[in-house]
Amino acid sequence: MAVACLLFCSYSCSTLKTYTSLESALQHPEAVQRLKISYKSLRSLPPEISQLTNLRELILFRDHIDTLPAAIGKLTSLELLAVSSCRLRYVDPAIGDLKKLRYLHLQNNQLTEIPSTIGNLPVLWELKLYNNYIDSIPPSIGKLQSLEYLYLSGNNLRFFPSTIGNMTALRFLYLSRNDMYSLPKEIENTPLVDLDVAHAGALMKLPESLCNMRTLETLTVDPTVVIPACLESRINPHFRIVVQ
Repeated sequence: MAVACLLFCSYSCSTLKTYTSLESALQHPEAVQRLKISYKSLRSLPPEISQLTNLRELILFRDHIDTLPAAIGKLTSLELLAVSSCRLRYVDPAIGDLKKLRYLHLQNNQLTEIPSTIGNLPVLWELKLYNNYIDSIPPSIGKLQSLEYLYLSGNNLRFFPSTIGNMTALRFLYLSRNDMYSLPKEIENTPLVDLDVAHAGALMKLPESLCNMRTLETLTVDPTVVIPACLESRINPHFRIVVQ
């Protein structure tokens, strides 16, 4: 519950002064730390946004915005970038320049891919990409050594790169409602606590290496998922299999 409240407050309980239009923000660009724009037809962010050099939180909700342009890479103070329910189709590779970014929320859009530079975000802690049309994840995601929460449900994923084994902080992974048929065996090298593969693919087969994971507490599956026998027979009061 504490974690849930923390995540909610990162969005809604910020103590920073909130600007609600780009026009007003550009009148005092150096003073702006939080910009939240909702229900606007922006199409794209103008180059002038790069003037907001101290911007820490950028939240765009239900704004018709097709593209996150290269100018986004100039906002090097960003800690939270949320572009949700905006019909977003393209993210410029310059997003990899946001070295202070901790939260990246791009859910409920029309993305088909994410740039490989996503792996250049050293302190990224939470990545939300659910409900898009993404069919593959770049191997560079394995470079996200600080990432704990990864939401990928409701996409067109067919596989997950083996570099998942390098994600030494990953604790929560949500892959439901995709087109996958297996997971890489390297997943055993992560400290996963919660893994959701319900309806992640027809006859989804889980690797035997999951049996080596002692941190795993909840495994969510559907009746078609092929579960290793060693997990089905595991006797551990801290581990459970949830069938949806």
